[in-house]
Amino acid sequence: MNYRIPLAASLLPLLVACGGGGGDSDSNSANVDPNRDNNGSNTSSILTEDRTRPAAGSYSSVSSPIKDNGANPFSNDGPQEVNPARVASWPGLRYGDYLLTNNPWNASAATYDDWYQTIRLQAQGGGVQAIIDWDWGASADTSGSVFNTKSYPEVIYGTKSAGERSGSFQETGLPVEHYDMPGWTIDYSYSYEGRRSSSVSGGGTDSEFNIAIESFYHESCDVKRTGSADDNQIMEVMVWLKHDQNLPAGNAPHPVPFTTSDGRVFDVYPKSSNFNYIAYVARDEQNSGTIQYGEILNDAKDNADTYGVYPIKDTDCLANILFGPEIWHGAGTFTLSNYVINRAY
Repeated sequence: MNYRIPLAASLLPLLVACGGGGGDSDSNSANVDPNRDNNGSNTSSILTEDRTRPAAGSYSSVSSPIKDNGANPFSNDGPQEVNPARVASWPGLRYGDYLLTNNPWNASAATYDDWYQTIRLQAQGGGVQAIIDWDWGASADTSGSVFNTKSYPEVIYGTKSAGERSGSFQETGLPVEHYDMPGWTIDYSYSYEGRRSSSVSGGGTDSEFNIAIESFYHESCDVKRTGSADDNQIMEVMVWLKHDQNLPAGNAPHPVPFTTSDGRVFDVYPKSSNFNYIAYVARDEQNSGTIQYGEILNDAKDNADTYGVYPIKDTDCLANILFGPEIWHGAGTFTLSNYVINRAY
């Protein structure tokens, strides 16, 4: 079901912040407009906070309740829409330990005049579902390659920027230096539907998107994502749980796949044009299960020389864990119905 809400362009500023790293687009800070006012998200670092390591034990994120997004007249549960008249992630939708944002970071690649993307929250049982719906036009409705990424609507856990935080260190365990990182596992369940775009341009009947988890490392836990000289984002690690025709840009997969301790196999794609990016692509899609996420992050660090990517340092800071569909073209709906991030100390 589509949810449409028209909003004037004057309400909120332009957003061209980078998102995922697949397709033919780089997700580095060069794509960020340092002059935008995205709720302060790219103009300052995070506030100083107590980052004392928790007591030994296990901690899990929660997905309820729906929270105040702090920006009337935007409904706390959505829908919140972006379209040609409003290209902005702010304010997003907050629930439990998460922040859901539209993140249409490369909307300028869309040539379909009626593209849209909405996010909303829906209470179900004891938790909350995150629902994303979109129509970015047919494959012909793209400036440049049909695999120019349009957006990466995402559920943020941790800190993406100063104004895009789902919670404090005490609530999320992020940001944290790699050497002090807990063991991470992620329990999840999602569903999706790909649809033909409403565009009549022709040239494509398909819907192309992946479903991915990703994290950004910064050189310091004083996270600065600004798109200017003081930006300290240093590394992006992605895990593709689902893909269509498109695969990560860059080299062919590394000859030796990575297998987690539970037997799940991932092909490893370093990016030849950007050694600050690496993707792990699941050979078999599982739309529910558990990801040994800490093992993947450790593999990216331990085998950087083998993969030819940036060597994550012990003192580099894991800032966030993000989850969503990276969209190239077509229409679709994605529902994240269960999402629990576990950390063990």
